[in-house]
Amino acid sequence: MSLRVFHIVFITVSVALTLYLAVWGVREFMVSRSSLAVSMIIFGAVGGATLIWYGKRMFHKLKELP
Repeated sequence: MSLRVFHIVFITVSVALTLYLAVWGVREFMVSRSSLAVSMIIFGAVGGATLIWYGKRMFHKLKELP
């Protein structure tokens, strides 16, 4: 498995998991109105956005490699 394929798979799975965390937080907040749910939403959304930003930068760099 090449570095390019590994990063594509790893970043895609990581983004999916962080967005799932945010959705889980929203569902939990609807039920319990807890501050833990709010923190899950924040960490999930910020983590997903950060990973998407990182993925775009990494894919652009990996295109330049032979």
